[in-house]
Amino acid sequence: MIHDLVIAGASQVVSSSKEPPLRKESLSRLEVFEDVNLGIKDGKIASISKSRLASKHYTSGSGSVVLPGLVDCHTHIPFYGTRYEEFLMRTQGKSYMDIMQAGGGILSTVEAVRGAAAEDLVSFNLRFLEEMLARGVTTVEGKSGYGLDKETELKQLRVLKVLGEIHNISVISTFLGAHAIPKEFDSPRSYLEYVVGFLDEVRHYTDVVDIFCEDKVFGLDDTEYFLKEATARGFKLRLHADELVSLGGSKLAAQLGAISADHLVAAGNESINALAESDTVAVLMPGTSFFLKEGYARGRALVDNGAVIALASDFNPGSCNIYDPFFVMHLAITRCGLTVEEAINSYTANSAYVLGLAQSKGRIKEGFDADLTLLDLKDYREIPYRFSHDIVRAVIKDGEVAFGA
Repeated sequence: MIHDLVIAGASQVVSSSKEPPLRKESLSRLEVFEDVNLGIKDGKIASISKSRLASKHYTSGSGSVVLPGLVDCHTHIPFYGTRYEEFLMRTQGKSYMDIMQAGGGILSTVEAVRGAAAEDLVSFNLRFLEEMLARGVTTVEGKSGYGLDKETELKQLRVLKVLGEIHNISVISTFLGAHAIPKEFDSPRSYLEYVVGFLDEVRHYTDVVDIFCEDKVFGLDDTEYFLKEATARGFKLRLHADELVSLGGSKLAAQLGAISADHLVAAGNESINALAESDTVAVLMPGTSFFLKEGYARGRALVDNGAVIALASDFNPGSCNIYDPFFVMHLAITRCGLTVEEAINSYTANSAYVLGLAQSKGRIKEGFDADLTLLDLKDYREIPYRFSHDIVRAVIKDGEVAFGA
């Protein structure tokens, strides 16, 4: 076989050998090939071999650790503008909910996104994708949720579609119309009934919905109402759950068979056990805890009890302006108790599983998409130690060099 591209002499090729969802022992194990050649053909991984591989093009893997392209399964692009003033307010003692109830927070970004043309949203968010790619991210989930009306929610979904068409990164869309309660509505239920009314149009862009299940936003009864209405229309479910208050959103997610329950900073023992007994993925985003200077999700307890874990950035303009996957891994390891192996699997195989891409992304395996990140490291275990260094040597996307050389 004549390959299109060969990564020659890679010091380590690192990937899960098991199909996700990974939990317990399978989450903690990686398959490591040392001093091998990695062949790519037609945008797919074709060969992993110690033998020389024939190819039209070669790139050196010497001194490099090769990971699957990283998958960020929870971000809030596309948005518009910044909220640095609120960041500074928090340094003076204001809480996230204090700011939100005063008309800031999500609602201030809603105003900005409503006023932005679709073309401006595209150009504003393209730079984030470029910077994510340079950090080894090859697949990104983005959400609506900064519209809170039919016109703007659909505009955000259209922008996500365009971003995926014009950028190398694969962009996966989620509908988060139930992100906050706009001032035009006097109750959570009345707004959710409005959102349910245009779900059929949302289906043109995505079949996944999300909701911010939280005290003083959407409580358990309203969350259950919305998710059951979405299920009846063929949608898959995700939840922002137990982030600030232990409300029980995690247990509801498991009960309803949701794809994921995300955040989980306030999740208690009952919620941890419920997730461990289900296939609902616990998506941890320690960057948000760091940015808000709050507690961290109990990652070690979730893993030890048998929950499926994924990692993501939660990149957004308010509560987490972080999208560096290596910093997120560092925090997951040093603050949430994960091992290096668990963190890598959680940002690759399990995060691809969250997005319904487990058969094509998140692993280095023959037949999988050739989305690869080459790190300037001798050993993958250096990642949490050198997380702040410029360690990405190159990124391969769909079999072609998309960043570096």
